[in-house]
Amino acid sequence: MSQSRHRAEAPPLEREDSGTFSLGKMITAKPGKTPIQVLHEYGMKTKNIPVYECERSDVQIHVPTFTFRVTVGDITCTGEGTSKKLAKHRAAEAAINILKANASI
Repeated sequence: MSQSRHRAEAPPLEREDSGTFSLGKMITAKPGKTPIQVLHEYGMKTKNIPVYECERSDVQIHVPTFTFRVTVGDITCTGEGTSKKLAKHRAAEAAINILKANASI
């Protein structure tokens, strides 16, 4: 007996009239994705891969603080948090918010 495996394919992203990918449609089409995943997928589609850098890490007893910077094309944002993961997520969220605001202009 042969088993066949089917691979689910994501629906193609729709382009706005200007030929750019709609970030808002990407977010609503893929619920449950982290901001880092959404920003990376957006970067892959637009050929602007996000680059993350840890700017600062102040590790004090019981109160660590991390700051990450993300650059996507000509947009640079920072995020701060009590863990590297949280700081990176906040930087990605900030970049997504700027990209969404710029798309509506």
